[in-house]
This record gives sequence, C-alpha cells and structure tokens, in this order.
Amino acid sequence: MPARCVLVLPEGPSRRVGPSGILIGRQGDCDIVASDPSISRRHAHVRLTQEGAEVVPLGRAPIDVNGTPHLRPCVLADGDELRLPGLVLKVVLSQEPEAVERATGFVLERAGGGNFGVVASPFTIGGGTSADLIISGWPDPMFVMHVAQGELFVQASTEGATLNATELEIDEPTALIAGDLLAYRGETFEIRYFAGFQTTTAVKRADLPVKVVIEMLPRGGRITFTSSDGEHAVNLADRRLDLLIALLRPPEGYAPGDFIPDDVVRPVVWPRNPGVSRPEINTLISRCRRDLVQAGLAGPRLIERAPTGGGTRIALAPGAKIDVT
Repeated sequence: MPARCVLVLPEGPSRRVGPSGILIGRQGDCDIVASDPSISRRHAHVRLTQEGAEVVPLGRAPIDVNGTPHLRPCVLADGDELRLPGLVLKVVLSQEPEAVERATGFVLERAGGGNFGVVASPFTIGGGTSADLIISGWPDPMFVMHVAQGELFVQASTEGATLNATELEIDEPTALIAGDLLAYRGETFEIRYFAGFQTTTAVKRADLPVKVVIEMLPRGGRITFTSSDGEHAVNLADRRLDLLIALLRPPEGYAPGDFIPDDVVRPVVWPRNPGVSRPEINTLISRCRRDLVQAGLAGPRLIERAPTGGGTRIALAPGAKIDVT
C-alpha cells in the first residue's frame, strides 16, 4: 500500500504530501512558505517514495532531521522532525491506500459470475491479503489499475496476462474501455461502466494540456500539466525529466507536439551514450507513462510513439503554452 505522509506544524495546521510533493521555501509559490530570510527561495522538497517519504535539500544549507544536518536526500520515518529557521514540521507517516472514496465509474464483470466495482485508485488485483480484489494463487499484485483523467488504465506485473487475447506488456500502462476482456490464469473480466456513466465526459479521450510548467529541481524536477479537468503535477527523476524536456522544448526545426525523432532525443537524454537502443528508449517512455498515470494523468495518451516507431511526442492542445521556471 502507498505511503500517506502529513507534515504537521506544532499546534497548527497540517499539510498532506501529494504526488507532486511539498516544496518548502521563501518563494511565494512554495507549498509551505517560510518567512525567515536565511531560508532559501526553494529550500527543501518532501516527496513520496516507493518505501515511504524523503526530504531533498534544494538550497546550499543542510536540512536538519531530528537534530542531524543532511546535505543529501534523507529517508523520513514517522515522528521525525524537520527543523528549519523559524519552522518546525513533524512527519506523520502511515501506510494506507490513497483510495478515491467514491465510485470511479468502472466495474469488472467476472466471466464465472460476480461484479466488482473499481472503487479506488489505485485498485489492485492479486493473491495477497492487501489486494482490493483477492484471487488465490495469483502474484501480489497481478494487476494495478488507475483512474486518470476519467479513463481506466491497467498494469500487469508478470507475463501471461492478456487484453482481448493479446498479451499485455509488463508494467506498461494500458487504457481500458467498456467491452475489453482482461484475462489471466483462467479468469476473465469484462470492463463495464456504471449505468449512465458512458454519457459523461469521463469516458471521452483525455483532454489535452493547454499549459505545461517545468520546474527544474536538483536531481530532477516537477512538471505541471493544466487541462480542462484542472492541474496535475508529477515529479520526475533526471532522465525521465530530460525526456519530457526534449519533447516539450525540442531543438530548432521542431515544435512542441511534433514527433521528435529518436536521433534527436538520444543526445539530450543520454549525452554520454547517444547510441542507446530503441528498446531502452521504449523502456524509459514506459516508466514516464507510469509516473504520469500514478499522478492522475492519462500517460499513454500524452506520450505517443509514432505509428512506425522512431519518434515520440507529447500530445498538446493547439497553442499550448510551455513555461520553464
């Protein structure tokens, strides 16, 4: 289950750490704004990880965790204290599903009988006791489903799973629509919408971004996509960020939204090894798509490969604005 992290001010409010993390600093657009002049404009970034949470120093000054200064990313534990000049934040960390506590609009109809609502995002199917839908003898988890921009996506953890009789790629987010058949080890589920759900905008192709803001941070960055359903921010590690920058700020001769050839992308993302293979590029694209889906974005819709391969683009609304801060 994913981590739930909250930063609590003594005798004050608390701030939950979301998919885009929490920026702390003097600058007015930080998530937590500090007034002490000795704090950097962007001083620290608290973000979720696969194991829990960590704090990343962004300025020149170390980050004090429980009285010990840190100049490098530091793993956080429940009860830790982050001490900045004039500011103390207590870390409250727990393990619980970050479920959307409402109907998502999707149902899994089992061929052998039984209907199961996808009542959370993420929604897991597997053999472990923590899965949302438990099937004895399956890997844990076998499938991870996310609802992103009104669409349902699935990732398979191992070989042998099929979608409409075609084998799914491992860990590749794949869009599902009503009538699709998802199968593994003799079990088949048909994707259904709730009654009346198909008349809403939620089942239409994801809206394309009208604005993208890239925030450069040490060891990666944060990209915020704005479309008709609001803002979605995602943290990306260095190479994944480099890929999206290559697509959003391409060299002369190309424009954002164009298919950028692999030969143009390679030296930007792999400057020391511009001869990387196409499978390595596809793997990086898959990881970026997965990060976007987990942040509530329709990753496979946004990052598109050219029909014949050899090029990639970010799908954008006409006239979309690109900002780098």
